[in-house]
Amino acid sequence: MDLKKLLMILIFSGGVLVWRNVNSSGFGISPPYLKNDHLVPGSHFEQTITLTRSEPKEPLKITIQIEPPEIENWIKVDKGKEFEYPANLTQFPINFIIDVPENAAYGTYYGKIIIKATPIAPKGQVTVAIGVQAEIKLKVSGEVFSDFKIMKVSIPAFEEGWPLKFIVTLKNIGNVKTRPSKIHLDIYDNFHQQLLKSGDIINMSWVDPFKAGESIGEMKVNLKSGQYWAEYEIYKDDELKVKDKIRFNIHLPGTLRSKPILKRISDFLTASPFRLVLATFLGTLILVAIVLSLISYLKKRKSKIQM
Repeated sequence: MDLKKLLMILIFSGGVLVWRNVNSSGFGISPPYLKNDHLVPGSHFEQTITLTRSEPKEPLKITIQIEPPEIENWIKVDKGKEFEYPANLTQFPINFIIDVPENAAYGTYYGKIIIKATPIAPKGQVTVAIGVQAEIKLKVSGEVFSDFKIMKVSIPAFEEGWPLKFIVTLKNIGNVKTRPSKIHLDIYDNFHQQLLKSGDIINMSWVDPFKAGESIGEMKVNLKSGQYWAEYEIYKDDELKVKDKIRFNIHLPGTLRSKPILKRISDFLTASPFRLVLATFLGTLILVAIVLSLISYLKKRKSKIQM
């Protein structure tokens, strides 16, 4: 076998080995699309696409290309269009930030995101890039769309006398701000047997379009410290979105938040007759000490003047 043929075989074999090594990393993305069907001119929304690898043995150089140029300027990447995917991470999320121009024409805009991954190898070593593609579909219209997905519900612990705070963590998937139209609560004792209070919360706070956030409302309950159950119904207009129950805790006053210093002094002094007598005695001693110190100071000053 001549030297030329041997060299070609070695180069070909090396290329195949490199290709197989890169492919064995199992590089991919999830989800393989960037889309929104409810945009209006001026909309802002964000979507996460996660890069995945099954065998992240070495770092990768990631290069992102967005096509066509018509929508390229609408889309930014939180990590930039070139960055390093570190080794030893099977998942690496990147955030795509979309700002539709105020003068964008109505219509559906299609495109693609090409993501290339190249192993970061020592200088002079042959590497092969692999690529994946995400489809882009952005629909811009003047149509108002309002909807949300509920991610979590919570009632934080609170003290006697405080209002119950009901928190709905939601994802606004519409193009206008949104909130639950009503929260209905049935509050039961710790054994979930006796109904103690029923009521509606209708003034929930708003969550901006295409954002995840907390919608918060309050209701007065006037219950003693202890554990309770709340059965809740979350509505969007007349539609019941979620129905479930949750435990919550009420604490004694001053347990969760320290009282102001003057209030604590007042509580200490009036807690019992003994404390009142003790405080009066100590106050008298302090006053006498101040008076004696003042007299001593005046005598010393007078002696210095006479000298």
